Amino acid sequence: MAQTPLVSVVIPTFNSATTLPRAIMSVMGQRAISWELIVIDDGSTDNTLSAIQQYRLRLGDRMKYHRQKQSGSSVARNAGIDRAKGEYIAFLDADDEFGPNKLLRQLELFCRRPELGLVFSDFSCIDVQGELHRSAFNELVEEEGPVRMEEIAPRQFICDRRLVDRMVVSYVISPITAMVRRSVLGSEIRFPPGQQYSEEWLFFLDVASKCRVGYVGEPLSLQHQTPGSLSLTSPVRNTRHQAQAMQRILERFPEASSDARRKLQGKLAHCFRQMAFDHFKSGEFRSARSAFWKALKHHADWSTALHLAQATWAARAQRTTEESAQVPVQVG
Repeated sequence: MAQTPLVSVVIPTFNSATTLPRAIMSVMGQRAISWELIVIDDGSTDNTLSAIQQYRLRLGDRMKYHRQKQSGSSVARNAGIDRAKGEYIAFLDADDEFGPNKLLRQLELFCRRPELGLVFSDFSCIDVQGELHRSAFNELVEEEGPVRMEEIAPRQFICDRRLVDRMVVSYVISPITAMVRRSVLGSEIRFPPGQQYSEEWLFFLDVASKCRVGYVGEPLSLQHQTPGSLSLTSPVRNTRHQAQAMQRILERFPEASSDARRKLQGKLAHCFRQMAFDHFKSGEFRSARSAFWKALKHHADWSTALHLAQATWAARAQRTTEESAQVPVQVG
């Protein structure tokens, strides 16, 4: 590809001064690709700006830096999309990195099949214990591969149209693995600002529902799991936001197969059960009762019904105790 199209690489960052230079250098190391780099600083309070100043000087107009008040990764990525001039957009997190052939291999597939609007890939992962998993899809994902595919070149595939059904059920595409054709996004498809976890799931499901999708069957990015990340330190919060994402998917994708919707409802019921148990352990019996009821609505089973009865009894007992404590004591 002598004349490659421009790829806009969007990096949202928040207090990542120690890892952001590594991410930037991985973009600078891309082979035979025309790219621009857009760094969106989501209100960092560390020395992010000074840490990347040398790269801004070296790259000049090829690198854009925008600082915004802290609004979350979705708003930051959307700000990057709106500033992108490339025909294609790729996403990189500030604590991760691209392999040197990441953009090249994905562009090759786009050029082979111009009808594609999204291409994603396998990726490697270094977990919190420092262990390297060379293929996330082979080692960390429970389901077999991303979806049924047609191989059109070595390790380059066109995904079956049932990919959307698979994506309705589970989180398949990570931002660092994806490249999307800018024209597919238009002015409508963006990361959901109100969604603070699983926002990528909703975004790429929106994209995949609008276009054909390709897959490069080799790890092109490296994810670094960090002990302080929200995905590892806030399980209760994450379960709540994951349930919110699942509810939005059920509402927005009624065309998904009945089997996919049934599986997603089962996962949603599991989330509500987990939230109910958390509430119950904290003595929040009324909230536990509400969550068990929602779980039962999405997937009926005797175990959940029994727990609902227990939470209902505990909530009534708690209310009786509270009311008794409010009755004034008669003296004399």
